[in-house]
Amino acid sequence: MDLDHFYTPALNTIWQIMARCGVDPEPVFNGFGLYECDLQNTNKRCHAYIEVALWHSAQQLINEPCLGLHSAKGIWHPSHMGVLGYAWLASETLESALQRLNRVQHFITNAYRFSLHQQHNQYRIKIHYSVHNPALQARSESILSTLLCMCKINFGEHLKVQNVSFMHTRPLNITPYLDVFACIPEFSATYDSISFTLSDVQKKLAANDYLLIKMLDQLIAKALHNLDRHDIVSEVQSIILEQLPSAKVTEEDVADLLNMSKRKLQLKLANKNARYKKLLDDIRLTKAQQFLNEKELSLNEIAFLLGYSEVSSFSRAFKRWTGIAPGQYKKNS
Repeated sequence: MDLDHFYTPALNTIWQIMARCGVDPEPVFNGFGLYECDLQNTNKRCHAYIEVALWHSAQQLINEPCLGLHSAKGIWHPSHMGVLGYAWLASETLESALQRLNRVQHFITNAYRFSLHQQHNQYRIKIHYSVHNPALQARSESILSTLLCMCKINFGEHLKVQNVSFMHTRPLNITPYLDVFACIPEFSATYDSISFTLSDVQKKLAANDYLLIKMLDQLIAKALHNLDRHDIVSEVQSIILEQLPSAKVTEEDVADLLNMSKRKLQLKLANKNARYKKLLDDIRLTKAQQFLNEKELSLNEIAFLLGYSEVSSFSRAFKRWTGIAPGQYKKNS
């Protein structure tokens, strides 16, 4: 895949943190073209910038320091990572679980990756962010505290963190970090990282299941194969759906989000016998008919949700598509 993507079930973490903190996550996610059902869709991916934008939105709405550390409090579930999450639970050791995660991390996202480092009696996991999706405090806190939560689910609550480091500056109050990691973090570090003793990560786990792991690894390989076959038409359709409310749906906008030129995008679509304008119109028509069937939405609101600055522009387009005005369609429905 050419763009930084994110497995939408993994966004359950942000949804649950917002809900726990008394903020309704639904309108926030809807604003980015995501719905609660998308968080259970194992075939659904969004652009990785949406994950960062959701963290920004959560931080603004909740205004709580160390927001990402809520991820350590029983939020993670293996379904958030699909088949990879269940393979994690069946791994022989934490080391084998981490190695598997390192190998197939791009199944969840390619916006960041892990690297594993063994030195003396320590085993460190470093996070490397892509150019387009740099580290963000709440996101960094969530990644490392989620990783710790996952390790404790396999190993047990008595697993000790040796070191933890963050790229962001030291906050005024580090007590929440001490509560989660039980060690003094390093701030303004070169990497976000967490480390355990080598003996702990190599300890054989009680829940390991060789036959189950073999089957799950086959499913992971199949999922990765399907991911690699993800075509440009699906990517463009996904971007259009997510960007409609922001009105950033020109061919140039979409090409930028795909990290390619407009000409390259046109050629890729042409190879699939597709044209950008047709894809945009088809999606707008489908969504317009859906919205017009929802009685509580006004024409102004529908025009906005479809990326039009004026109702008149939406009305002309809808009449061109269907032969009737949207008001008449709404009345008929």
